[in-house]
Amino acid sequence: MLVIASGAMAQEDASATAFRRAQELRHGINLSNWFASGDLSPQHLASAVTEADLTAIHAMGFDSVRIGVEPSLIARHGQLTPANPAALAALHKAVDEALAAHLAVTLCVFPSDDYKHGLSGEWGIGELTETWRILATRFAGSDPEHVFYELINEPEVQDAYRWMGIEARLMEAVRGVDPEHTIIAAGANYSSLEDLLATEPLHDRNVIYTFHFYEPYPFTHQGATWGSAEWPYYKSIPYPATPAQMMEQLKEVPGDLARYYLYLYAAGGWNAETIAGRVAFAATWGKERGVPVIANEFGVYRDTADAASRMRWLHDVRTAFEGNGIGWTMWDYAGNFGVVRSVNGKTEPDAAVLDALGLK
Repeated sequence: MLVIASGAMAQEDASATAFRRAQELRHGINLSNWFASGDLSPQHLASAVTEADLTAIHAMGFDSVRIGVEPSLIARHGQLTPANPAALAALHKAVDEALAAHLAVTLCVFPSDDYKHGLSGEWGIGELTETWRILATRFAGSDPEHVFYELINEPEVQDAYRWMGIEARLMEAVRGVDPEHTIIAAGANYSSLEDLLATEPLHDRNVIYTFHFYEPYPFTHQGATWGSAEWPYYKSIPYPATPAQMMEQLKEVPGDLARYYLYLYAAGGWNAETIAGRVAFAATWGKERGVPVIANEFGVYRDTADAASRMRWLHDVRTAFEGNGIGWTMWDYAGNFGVVRSVNGKTEPDAAVLDALGLK
């Protein structure tokens, strides 16, 4: 009986730790195209995000950053030692600089689609497992209150049950070398809200669960040249919208299917209330299972979006997260979904975006 009680108490303590540490991830920003850009040269790693950027990020009101890590930086073709020691040293430096700027850090393995497709076989799973064993060993001495391990970005494993098994193996690899740091886990496929609702928590209680929210895609990804074939046809799509508002734009969209998807968006009743209702499902999922939930990607492709509509969507999604007690991390800092812009060669915050996010 004493052994069982001790184990239960340890689980309670681990759960309390995860909830407490989740408070460090309330208002975050993704640092895209840094350590997961395909360019791991010293020049790129030193210039893509600087100490000045990290200081500015904290000054804007963000409390955390999410750093994607290309797995080839850690392990490649079955090697059990770092494949790129210089880049790994630069990653250590980046984490130290972020912590010094009073920012918590999420390290997320950020592989290519081809790498993720390798998770369909044992070799690919083993490769990712070894990657995490090396990465966790290297960062085991970092501050566990402010450094988090996210197992993978959008695994693209369609079978939720299979993904839960893979995630459990990754967790065991981390715990074999680092029992202290909090792990961030997500659902299968693209880590959407639906993917979260289709999964169940790992047996380890020192885990935070995340999902990504980009709904509705015809609005958030309008003009994007990757993903669905109809997105490039969509430009200046308003939010909220009705079919009557969209009538003229619908006529200009080539292709029946593209027009149909845009009509479905316009007729879908997307507004602050419906977004909050969707996000509430994530909060309920977490409460019923006694686990903390965050959303560490959301945003709008700004190149072709109507600026005022983009701000309304960011505001509505952010307030839906906060109203449901869910910490958030926007996508992204300086990319096509960014919170800053380059003006005359200088990086300047977009005041409208910060206002929509409830920041300075």
